[in-house]
Amino acid sequence: MSAARNKDNYLKAKAAFNDGDLDRCMSYYAPDHQLRSRDVGPGRQHIEQSLASTRESWPDLQIVVEHAVAEDDWVMGHCTTTATHTKPVMGVAPTNRRIQATFWDLHRFDPQGRIVETWNLTDSLAIMQALGLVPSRG
Repeated sequence: MSAARNKDNYLKAKAAFNDGDLDRCMSYYAPDHQLRSRDVGPGRQHIEQSLASTRESWPDLQIVVEHAVAEDDWVMGHCTTTATHTKPVMGVAPTNRRIQATFWDLHRFDPQGRIVETWNLTDSLAIMQALGLVPSRG
């Protein structure tokens, strides 16, 4: 039962982010949330800063959850992001090109169905190739 609830909460958090509602998105994260992909201390403010920064860099970013798998208190997602390059990113001036990249995220949930730990893995090479920072795969 909790695996299904956790998967639903994972999907609701992504939908809130897509809607630009960071407050609603953050309601799915525990106050003592730990972002494990970076060396930061505990606290929901770290994931909130990360998501706000992402939204600032990519204002129209949309996440499509391609697959989400839930087991016990874990949810793993495979997602595709699409955004328009309208702000400077990685030192590259805006090109107004559509950028698409894949990422995977793993979340552990608490008994209340809130996310307490997050790991993210983004295909940064695809982003750098789309921005022209490295040659495209041939």
